[in-house]
Amino acid sequence: MANTFLSASFVIRCTNAEMALLEEAFLACANLDAEFEPDDPSPEFLASFPPTDGGDHWSGLLSLFDEPHFPSLGAELSGGNSLEDPAHCTAVISGTTDFQPWSVAQIIQRCCRATLALEPLGFEWAVTCSRPRPGEFGGGYCAIFADRVVLQSTGESLSQALVTGSPSVDGESSGRISPIGQSTDVTAGRSLSFNAPDIFHDPAFRRWLMDDRPKFTWHKSGDPDEWSDVVVLVDPSLSGEGSDSDMPAYIWDRIITLCRAELGAGGSGDPHIMVRLTNLDC
Repeated sequence: MANTFLSASFVIRCTNAEMALLEEAFLACANLDAEFEPDDPSPEFLASFPPTDGGDHWSGLLSLFDEPHFPSLGAELSGGNSLEDPAHCTAVISGTTDFQPWSVAQIIQRCCRATLALEPLGFEWAVTCSRPRPGEFGGGYCAIFADRVVLQSTGESLSQALVTGSPSVDGESSGRISPIGQSTDVTAGRSLSFNAPDIFHDPAFRRWLMDDRPKFTWHKSGDPDEWSDVVVLVDPSLSGEGSDSDMPAYIWDRIITLCRAELGAGGSGDPHIMVRLTNLDC
């Protein structure tokens, strides 16, 4: 006997009102799936999930499921806002065994209209199996727009790639296709990933991170967290030059020393070394 699992874990940033709607929808699904009667829906909920059956407040929500009598999302919702950004919430959605991409995506689209008016949202999911059975492993992605939801499995992506792949000059498949359908100038380089929570706690580094000068970072605002990765580019000669040598000198010197120890100096024609600073134990 083999078990197949659908799993996902992702984060979206939304408004407080949208988070309240998500919480109401997830709680209603959990109660209805367990055959408990949820509390009466809010006016905002009814506006986002208008009933398809006038006598049933929850019919609009249930219509999003292939089996309305079993409205399981296979996912949990957590998260909240912070003192640094009180107007927005970080919503964490995750499931490990029976995640339902389509239903989750539909609920996000209904609940997060204000956010989707500004930018699309998306997530990935994985399919795994308790035994090494061919065809039982894969996954996919979901792109959520204000007016549509696009789902694509890895199997579909692979099939398309195999059908549309261009042969190489000698008739063999090259294995790589330019995303713009023509030759591109590609240079391989060197990189390091450096988990350094102490750097993200350093007051001088924080001032540098949050000043107005451009940086290669995922950090938004407030105190750095686990999503605040920073990428810096180090001159391959390891002479001390680089894109962000204006950061606190003792931290930049630490990065240079790490590159010297792990990689050594490169040639004058080599691309810059890419160093990713992470804050995973913040």
